[in-house]
Amino acid sequence: MAKRILYKNHCTPQEQVSSGDRYYLDSDCGRKLAGSHLYELDEDITTTGTLTSTGNLGAASNFHFIAVTATSISSGSTVTISLDLGTTQIIELLEGECFASVINSGSEPVVTISGTATVDYMTGK
Repeated sequence: MAKRILYKNHCTPQEQVSSGDRYYLDSDCGRKLAGSHLYELDEDITTTGTLTSTGNLGAASNFHFIAVTATSISSGSTVTISLDLGTTQIIELLEGECFASVINSGSEPVVTISGTATVDYMTGK
């Protein structure tokens, strides 16, 4: 029997009113953008670990699933995720936030840690 990963994502829409640094709940407040997905691993292979410095999560390893959780981030530090070996930093995580998704097998994820942070991750084929 193949391993399965059930993951759920959600966000609460926010909007920025005119100019300024503050964001407020969107006029559709109370609505969450949510979804869940059951992913069945092709090869029954998962890898888990912890990063405390910038790390490549498996260039050319051809995995199809990734989950990254920022477990702690010191003040002034950042955690970003790239799916193309660091060329484009597309996702920034705050402490306690997680990114989980099925990805193309050609993607080459890199987690970049600026400063002091701890990140837990899981990948799957």
